[in-house]
Amino acid sequence: MENVDRELCQLLIDCLNKDEARLDTARLLDLSPERWTDFLSLAAAQRVRPLLWQRLRQKGLDKAIPVKIAEELRDFVRRHTMQNLLFYGDLRHLLSTLKPKGLPLILLKGIFLAEVVYGNVGLREMNDIDVLARTADLKQIVDVLTSLGYPPLSPTCIDFTPKAQHHLPRLVQKGHADFEIHWNLTAPGKSYSIDPDSLWDHAIPIHVAGCDALALSPEDLLLHLCLHTSYHHQFAFGLRPSCDIAETIAYFGTSLNWNAVVERANRRGWQRGVYLALRLAKELAGAEVPSHILEMLRPVDMAETILENVIIQIFTEKYFALSVPEPFAELLESRSFWGKNKIFWQRVFLPKPIIASNYAVPMDSVRIYACYPRRFVDVLRRHGETLKKHRQNNASLKKLIERKNLIARWLARPAA
Repeated sequence: MENVDRELCQLLIDCLNKDEARLDTARLLDLSPERWTDFLSLAAAQRVRPLLWQRLRQKGLDKAIPVKIAEELRDFVRRHTMQNLLFYGDLRHLLSTLKPKGLPLILLKGIFLAEVVYGNVGLREMNDIDVLARTADLKQIVDVLTSLGYPPLSPTCIDFTPKAQHHLPRLVQKGHADFEIHWNLTAPGKSYSIDPDSLWDHAIPIHVAGCDALALSPEDLLLHLCLHTSYHHQFAFGLRPSCDIAETIAYFGTSLNWNAVVERANRRGWQRGVYLALRLAKELAGAEVPSHILEMLRPVDMAETILENVIIQIFTEKYFALSVPEPFAELLESRSFWGKNKIFWQRVFLPKPIIASNYAVPMDSVRIYACYPRRFVDVLRRHGETLKKHRQNNASLKKLIERKNLIARWLARPAA
C-alpha cells in the first residue's frame, strides 16, 4: 500500500473481516495510545467506526481496547445511531406523503442496508438517502420534496436531465437528510449502461421506517453495490463497500441466486467490476463468495497488479482520490499535445443534454450556447489546482493518475 500505514491498514482489515481467526488480542494490546488515535482516524476515513466496534465486541476483543478509545467508539455509535434515526424519520415523512399519490420508490444502498441487511440502523454510516424513481414520476416527486422544504442543491431541468445523467442534484434541507433521486443505476452512454425497467420487474416489497416501499432484488442489490464501488468510483470509497457486500451476501444466504448474478453481470457488461468487487469483499471482509462463482466471472486477462492497485486505491484518502475524475486523469497522462487538447475541449463542449441538465437551460433555447463559456471557466476553476500540482511534478498526484488510468482502462475493456 502506497503512502499509508500498512500495519494499521492490515489491522483494520483483520478487525472487520468476519473470520475470527484473522485477529488476536496481542496485536491490539501492542498499540500505543498514539497508534490507537491513528487507528481510529483510519477507521473514520474508511467510514467503518460503528462496524469496527461491533466486530471487536463480536470477537470478544473489546476488553483489549483502552477505556478512552472504547468510550470514543461507543459515543460515536450513539451519535451516529441518533443521526440515522432522524434520517429514517425524514424517509418516513416522504414515503407517507408519496403513498396516496401512488408514487413508488426503490430504496438504494445505505438507507436499505442499515435497517434490513445490517439489522441495526447505527451500523452503516451514511450522509444521504438514495432512492430510485420512475422517470415519469420525477417531476411530481421533486415537487413533493420541494413542498416539504427540500430544494435542489443546484438548478435542474427535469425534461433533459434523464438524457444526460442518472440522478438529480441532491435535494437538501438543513438539519435533515439529503435526498438523491435516481431513475437509473447507470448514466447513459457508458459501456455498462442499462435499461432500468428490469430493476422494477425484479423489485421486492419491504417495510422500512414504518412504511411500505420497494427494494432491489437480492441479486440486483449485490450487483449495484459492485457497480457503485467499481465503475462509478474506481474503488475510492474505501473498505465500506466490501463490508456492505459481505453483509448482503450473509443476510440473503441461500436465497441469493448466484447464477442470476453471473448472468446479469455478463449481460450488462459489468463482469470486470463485479469480479473485482466480489474478490475484494471475500479477501478483505470475509464475504462468502463461492469460489466457482469467482472463477466464472474472472476475466482471462486478470493480473494481480490490477488487484494491488485497487487495494492501494481503497486506502487512498477519499477526497484526494476523487479530486481527479477519469477524463482529467486521462488528459494529464497523455503525452500528446493534441491528445490533451482533444480531451480538454471534449470536457468543455459536452453534449447539449448534459449542458442543459447541468445549467438548467432548455436544450432548444439559444441560451444554451452561453453556457459553454461558463463550462470553460468551471473546468478551469475545478481542476486548476490539480493541473498546477501536476506541472510541479507532485509525486503522489502522478501516482494517483497512473493508478486511476490503469484501473479505468482495465474496467473498460470488453468482457473476456
